[in-house]
Amino acid sequence: MSIDRTEIVQKVDSQLAVHPNITLPIIAERLGIKDEAIEKALLEVEGLSFQEFRANRRLEQAFKQLGEISIAANGPWEAIRARRRLNIPKATVKYKIRSFWNRETDYSNQCPLVDISRDGLAFLADQDPGHKKRISMLLKLPGEEGALQIEGRIMYAVATGIAGFRYRVGVQFMAFSERRGCNTLKALDVLTRIEETYSP
Repeated sequence: MSIDRTEIVQKVDSQLAVHPNITLPIIAERLGIKDEAIEKALLEVEGLSFQEFRANRRLEQAFKQLGEISIAANGPWEAIRARRRLNIPKATVKYKIRSFWNRETDYSNQCPLVDISRDGLAFLADQDPGHKKRISMLLKLPGEEGALQIEGRIMYAVATGIAGFRYRVGVQFMAFSERRGCNTLKALDVLTRIEETYSP
């Protein structure tokens, strides 16, 4: 009996649509298929591992849900950023917490950007990185080759349920200057260009 790998992928996709954080063993048990068969089907049909496939689907769901809600809905971010927030569809953020003791930390997986201004940004994350902590971010915009590295400080993290991401994290950018510990003036130029490009 041959297994239709496309059908397996569609069933996995259906499970992820309902439960974005579901694990491979649980899906395998629900579908009555071995983990290895699911991995093989995803690799053959999508060219991705289960982890990569799930991460992509979560991002897609998050972008869809973010597009359906007001980016300036009531919340703790209202009093924090006075400048107009811009929604950039499909933009992502990778982050790591800056620490004097642990400078070699890896960046997180891609997280959906909620909104951005020249003052700061908000993104969705699986963990609460910690209030007032220093954070280093890689901002990736659709259609852009590289990522913009930018530094900030976490101002809030509030619970959310968007596509299984547990937190909305708000970050205030560090000052823009050529001084040590600040964001570069080149980063400010990029943010200004983003503002001009994506302003309604």
